[in-house]
Amino acid sequence: MIIGAPAEIKKDERKIALTPDLVNTLTSMGHRVLIQKNFANSAGYRDSEYKKYGAEIVNKAEDVYSQSDVIIKINPPLSDEYDLLKENQVIFAFFKYTDKNALMEAVTEKKITTISYANITDSKGAHPFIEIGSEIVGRALIRACETVAQKYMGGALLSGATGVAPLKVTIVGAGVVGYNATKSAIALGADVSVLDINYDALKKVSNDLGAKTYFANNENIAKLLPDTDFLICAVKKNPFGTPVITADDVAKMKKGSLIIDAGIASGNTVVETLDTVTTLSNPICEKDGLLYFSAPDVASLAAKTIASAMSGILSKYIIPLVSNKNVIYALMDCRELVSGVLTYDGKITNEEVAEIFDEEVYELSMLTGI
Repeated sequence: MIIGAPAEIKKDERKIALTPDLVNTLTSMGHRVLIQKNFANSAGYRDSEYKKYGAEIVNKAEDVYSQSDVIIKINPPLSDEYDLLKENQVIFAFFKYTDKNALMEAVTEKKITTISYANITDSKGAHPFIEIGSEIVGRALIRACETVAQKYMGGALLSGATGVAPLKVTIVGAGVVGYNATKSAIALGADVSVLDINYDALKKVSNDLGAKTYFANNENIAKLLPDTDFLICAVKKNPFGTPVITADDVAKMKKGSLIIDAGIASGNTVVETLDTVTTLSNPICEKDGLLYFSAPDVASLAAKTIASAMSGILSKYIIPLVSNKNVIYALMDCRELVSGVLTYDGKITNEEVAEIFDEEVYELSMLTGI
């Protein structure tokens, strides 16, 4: 088969999902791999590394799309790419369909099979791409804090030094993102406090990492924020529907402190005063004397690590596809892949997507028997 990787055209996108190591695996199996020129520069890989393992470097996205049976991306195709799609292609990406999404029209018209990383569920019920992404985002949040400390706080170290107190990091949310942010901050010597409403999550952070833990309530938030240098909100979904960190809470923070809300990427922000979305090229905005890191794609701060992790996981799912040279046989060979298929041959196969478009679900089980 022919596998292609076009360059991402979304602004500030740095992540990729196809590394030279995976290319080596695919070409060793006898498949062709087409890489658009400079496709992975943002993640620290050069064209020469791909050529070393047999990839063919092409100049334009059209050259990739027009020849490839399988497309590997991070973002789903954007409007400028719809006309480039080839009939009956298989596309891996972080697909997210909405009722006003013209992408579905292109997918339907060209009978495209779309496989979403986010929907793939393994045999234990976990979402491997989401979990690794959350782990890396948590660690990248602390990298963002380091950058801000250096550039906007006069070069302060999170760890402090002999006779110098470490900086205080307050993390709201002890899930995968919060846990890994805590782990990285503690490793750098910061003074870390973690808040959550989930006792088990707090217990894990306390037992595993030795972090100071608090239940997320008004009293504890009010006690911690005045001395906080970095406020990191890592709440996956706000169960209350109201801001976890209110404007009154923010007003208690000292001038020059930083606020990062990881939920800005998904629209699940929990800081009431966060009202500006920035970009990675210029991520900081200032409001009422406080700094806000409000770029939505924190993961791109660790683009090379993301690439290695995603490519490693992807090998489990793409190898059955290219080996069988047939989507249905691949799904029978790798049942976990079924959960990631949102459309097959242009027909909707996912219940949530079907509900969005008020369409009937095309049952893959009729073809796979599973």
